[in-house]
Amino acid sequence: MKKSICYDSKSKTHDHAKKNRKQNSNSTKSCNVISKLFLLEDLRFHILSFVPLNCLINSAMYVCKHWAATIGSSHFVEACERRARSKPGLYVENRTTRDKSYFLEFKDDVNCQFERIDLGTPQKMGGVISTCDGILLLFSSIFKELFIVNPVLKCWLRIPFSPIFQHYDEFSLRSRCTITRVPRTAKFKLFLFDVIEVSSVSWYVFYVLRIGIDNSWKEIARKEVASNILLLQQIYSGGNDLYWATNKEVIVMDIDKESITREYSFPLLPLTFLMMGNRISCIVYKDGTHTTYQIYILDFHSGKWSLYHEMEPFNHVITSFGVFCLWINDQIIFRIALRSQENMSRSIKKIHYGYNVKTRMLTKIEDIDVGDFDVWLHTNTLASLPSTPT
Repeated sequence: MKKSICYDSKSKTHDHAKKNRKQNSNSTKSCNVISKLFLLEDLRFHILSFVPLNCLINSAMYVCKHWAATIGSSHFVEACERRARSKPGLYVENRTTRDKSYFLEFKDDVNCQFERIDLGTPQKMGGVISTCDGILLLFSSIFKELFIVNPVLKCWLRIPFSPIFQHYDEFSLRSRCTITRVPRTAKFKLFLFDVIEVSSVSWYVFYVLRIGIDNSWKEIARKEVASNILLLQQIYSGGNDLYWATNKEVIVMDIDKESITREYSFPLLPLTFLMMGNRISCIVYKDGTHTTYQIYILDFHSGKWSLYHEMEPFNHVITSFGVFCLWINDQIIFRIALRSQENMSRSIKKIHYGYNVKTRMLTKIEDIDVGDFDVWLHTNTLASLPSTPT
């Protein structure tokens, strides 16, 4: 009897131990599977972070849901930005068919050679009026609406209406509205400018909209303005400073604090302002001519402008129909419109050139198609938006 009890006890103990070993084995296997899954995810993240951006956009994100989830995650976007894998380039906007726009990344700075990545935005969203860190700001003249678009991820966000929109077209808003980003954060902001008259006094009025936070326009500053001062354009290419340039001065606005911080007077009659890296430049005609141009650079510490470069006459290339577009690396990109002698109001074709301030070389940019195209300083990004898919 004792033997039987002893045997049964050992048998139960044995079975229990066997069961525990099986459970432990299953648990170990589960842990191993989970570990492998995490390891695979980490490996996938690490490997994909070395893949060129154009491959991520055009191929990798369509392989499977796991890859798409990794590429679309905020951590992956941050890792991409830290590694600065995507170089600045040109977003070429086809103004006739918006969906045929594309991105050009510099491969040869001296000879203006690029690598092309086809992008595009829905035509109903209108034309580009500003860009910032790969995000486009578009305005629909028909519906009087603003849209924010990431052309890489094909996501977009409609901006709440402002009564100011109804008074301006797409080209007017280019100098009055822009998208910015608070440095080292994921916070994007829109800034808007208008002129109002109160008791026969003109005022510059500035507004801000914090994207994804309150999504409503708020007045942040006013500045009295003389009747002979005209706003020419806004200039922004990153950082925490937004510049509003007039024919008499440059107004500096702090993006994070949303306030006017400095003002710089300008003694000459400006033709256009461009950002040269983190410095602001101004192009003027030399001695009133329309063939030779001088470039002045602003010293932020002294507040003084100094002559930086003089562009020699380009014969017939730059005419009164020429438009300076942007400054990237050592290249100044500009566009000319060749017009018919029979009908001067009709543009036949637009051609883009690059002028290298170091080598003084003038190069026709063959990668930009001839036609109704505009170019913008742009950097592709995987940053997502609180958006609706297109």
